[in-house]
Amino acid sequence: MRALGVVLGAELRQLLRDVNTLMFSVLFPLFLFPGLIWFYSQSMEFVAGWEESLRPRVAAPPALAAELPGTLDVVPLGAPADATIVQEGSVIRVEYRSADPVSALAQRRVMDALDDPWEIDTHDVAPPEEALTGVMARVIPALLVILSVMASLYPAVEAVVADRERGTLETTLVTASPRWVFVAGKLASVGVITLVAMVATGAGALVTLGHLALVSGASIGIPPLRLLIALPVAAVTALAGASLALVAAAPTRSFKQAQNTSTGAASVVMFAAMLGMLPRASLEEGLGWMPVTNAILVMRELLLGHSPGSWAAVAIGQLAVITTVATAWTARSLGKLEVR
Repeated sequence: MRALGVVLGAELRQLLRDVNTLMFSVLFPLFLFPGLIWFYSQSMEFVAGWEESLRPRVAAPPALAAELPGTLDVVPLGAPADATIVQEGSVIRVEYRSADPVSALAQRRVMDALDDPWEIDTHDVAPPEEALTGVMARVIPALLVILSVMASLYPAVEAVVADRERGTLETTLVTASPRWVFVAGKLASVGVITLVAMVATGAGALVTLGHLALVSGASIGIPPLRLLIALPVAAVTALAGASLALVAAAPTRSFKQAQNTSTGAASVVMFAAMLGMLPRASLEEGLGWMPVTNAILVMRELLLGHSPGSWAAVAIGQLAVITTVATAWTARSLGKLEVR
């Protein structure tokens, strides 16, 4: 037992002297949860600001129009509306569509406004497949990006560290070709692996959708063509994540260090992708300008058969800038490190 204690003490001292161990095993977990809570609260504020700017249309009888809040636009019964109020004696039935965030917001505002002596009943008029389609449209884009970024981590680390450990990086950097070409080639190779992972994830999504449709007996509502249209956006997003992994790995000299730093960079991308899974997240207001998150929301709109408009150009443009800057920064970091 004494020998075990000696070995344990020696190993612990060696680990605690390692900066990477302290950073990623102690400091990173220490600040991870507060960071997640802060980002989540900020995203909720974005969503709350978006909801405050909305005025859902509610079809209601004239007798109830005066009792509804000014945050709703009341229209006559039979007119196009996000929610409908039907009065049957002292019972009020609120008809809405749970899969539509604006309709669900209208239902909540009506419920908050109407009280005694009314007996309030809510009725979701959306077909079952509509709700399932909404869930799938939220989950699939984020999973495509998260799984693809995870698949790119090892190739990104290997692309940077392997040449350095073999001692061939310095020789490669002094060739006639520009340094950015060398780094772009490495990024392209990582991109190919990322694309393969994405295609595999997309194929798995198609199989899953088919199985759900078979089991539930309902149409999922996401044709394969829509998934194919969303894949290019997912590919650009994953490539940007891979470029950030290269940036994080470039200054390191060992596989362990590169793995730790690239994982931290990828975690930021994956968390931003998860924000796009929030049920009431929207391209409007702040989330439309948040890189990666806006790409997830653009893909959601495409899967639902909606047009994301100019937000698609904003999202892809941001990702292109991130990838370009990250490639240039990686080339600069590799050159500086070898000059030393």
